[in-house]
This record gives sequence, C-alpha cells and structure tokens, in this order.
Amino acid sequence: MTAADLLYVDLQVFAEEKREPPTQRRRQQARERGQIPSSQDLTKAAALLAGVLALIFAGGPVSRYVAAKTTSFFSMDIPAEPGISWALWCLRESFVTAFVGTVPVALAAVSVGTLVAALQVGLNFRLSLVMPDLERVNPLAGIRRLFSRRGLEASLRSVVKVVLVAFCAWKALSGLWGQVGALVVRDVRDSVLLATDAIKDVLLTCSALLVLVGGFDFAYQWWENERSLMMSPRELREELKETEGKPEVKSAIRARQRAIARRRMMKRVPEADVVVTNPTHYAVALKYDEKTMRAPEIVAKGLDHLAQRIRDLARKSGVEIVENPPLAQALYRAADVGEEVPPELYQAVAEVLAYVYRKRGRKLA
Repeated sequence: MTAADLLYVDLQVFAEEKREPPTQRRRQQARERGQIPSSQDLTKAAALLAGVLALIFAGGPVSRYVAAKTTSFFSMDIPAEPGISWALWCLRESFVTAFVGTVPVALAAVSVGTLVAALQVGLNFRLSLVMPDLERVNPLAGIRRLFSRRGLEASLRSVVKVVLVAFCAWKALSGLWGQVGALVVRDVRDSVLLATDAIKDVLLTCSALLVLVGGFDFAYQWWENERSLMMSPRELREELKETEGKPEVKSAIRARQRAIARRRMMKRVPEADVVVTNPTHYAVALKYDEKTMRAPEIVAKGLDHLAQRIRDLARKSGVEIVENPPLAQALYRAADVGEEVPPELYQAVAEVLAYVYRKRGRKLA
C-alpha cells in the first residue's frame, strides 16, 4: 500500500452526506411507519399533573363523601344471619364508594393524557402498527436496543428525572422539618392537615417539573426525527425520478416553481424606476438603464392581490407609482417578466419615464 493510498479520501462519502431537507413524501412515508416525534414523558407528566390538580380541587368533597360512607358502613348493625343478598349489598356499596373516590383523578389523568398524546401524533391509526412483530419480543433485539445510543439516552433521561424529582421533593419538604417536632403536642387533625399540605406541595411541584422536562424531551424528539429524515442528494434524485411522473406531483412542482419565481420577482420591485397601475387590478414595474439596456424591462407584474403587493412594496421602497390604466393593461398583456417593452409601447413608456425622471431631476437618454 502506497502513501497515496493512505491519503486517499473518497469524496463520494461527503457527496452522500444527508444535508437536504426531507420532502413531503418522505415525511408521509415515515408517518405511515409510525415514525412520528412524540414524548411519552410529556404525556405521562401531563396526566400526572392533571390528576394532582383534580385531587387538590376535588379532594375535599370526595374525601368527605368517602369518610361519611365509610363511617356509615362500619357503624351499621350486622344482621344476625347475614345472607348472600347482604354480602352483595356490602360489595356494591364498597365498589360505589371506591369508584366515586377515584373517578375524578382517573378521569382527569386519562382525559389530559389522551389529549396530549393526540396533539403530538394526531390521527395516525395504522393496522400495521398494531400487528404482532416478532422483532419486538426478540431478546437479542431488546438487548441491542438497550445498549444502543437511543437506549443509553433514555437511561440518562430517567436518571436525570429521578435526581430532579428527588431534589424538588427535598426542597418542598425542607421547610417543614422544623414543624415535625411540634406535631407531638398537636392533635391528630392538625397533624393530618400538615401532612396533607406537604404531600400536595410535593406532588404539584414534582408533576410541574416533569411536565417541563417532558416539553424539553418532545423538542429533542422532534429535532432527532427531523435529523433522521434528512436526505442525501442521491436519495432526493431517486425520489424525484419515482414521483415526477404523477400528475399531483407535477402540479405541486409547478406550484412550487411559480412561488419561487414570484418571490424572485418581488425582490426586484425595489430596483424598478416606476410602477404603472390600473390603479387597482393591474401593476407593472419597469426598469431602464440606458447604459446596459436597449429598452425598458418589465421586472414585475401582477393582477389583483399580487398587484396590491407590488404597489405596497413599491411605496415602501420609494418607487414612483403612476396611474395609467391603458398602458398598465397593455404592458401586462404584451410581455412577460424579464422581457423588454415591445416597440409599439416605446412612446407611452418613454413619456412615463420622462415624467418620473423630471421629478427626480434626471434626464432620459
């Protein structure tokens, strides 16, 4: 092996670098595969926060209801010969009490969690995503995922979350250590209230922090997904070859080309010498440089809404606007953007330019 072989660099590696933004087709294919940026951490944290808030706001009435039902249940007289009907009644009452006690928290958590998940991924039900896949239960594949970059990142995020939650819980409880000793001389009611307030503070602080961490995780997942969808020049060329024959793709390409041409045209409006208007329906921007042009050139033109945009940009850029409906319509129909004014309109255009130049103190060659 020679020194030249050692120093050889394959430039094709750099040519195939994925630096092109993903096309709409590539995004749609990724979505069909279930590759959608989402954060389970954000969904779980939002559900937890909703449950905590429901517990705080509905905890009083619910706890009073449960306490009353429990007191009534344990203070009633037991029949001398309890039968099946009495046992079923006790079971039903216990179930109803437990249901009423948990439904506010459960309903809030499930509703908010479902809403946050739907906002992240939208409606994307695919039968292929719920079909059995042996790769998902393959132990070797699971081990590879565990020690992959994504697996290590997930483990690191879990450690960070545990540390943050522990720190917030410690901060929330640190102000209560001085009151713990006083609980010995207080009654049970005061002790329960203090413990309840402490638990509320810890839960609210930790769940709010987890929502914030979940928001950062979603932003990271979105960035990671965008990076994975980037395309190399070769992939972009192959996709264009596959799709350019479809009518809808051709239409989209033409629309994109028109938008690019329109943006390029609007950038030249500030360079114009004058904008001839209808005054509302037509607008044609003209430029003339006697040193480099044989005749005035149309640098921009438009109808209705586009004409209004040309006029607004001309006013903002200090370009003179002249109302001449016959000339504006004739120029619009006679030539396209980038073309010279036809000879039959030389005289009318020269008069307009002479008027503009006189206002500026400039002579027309």
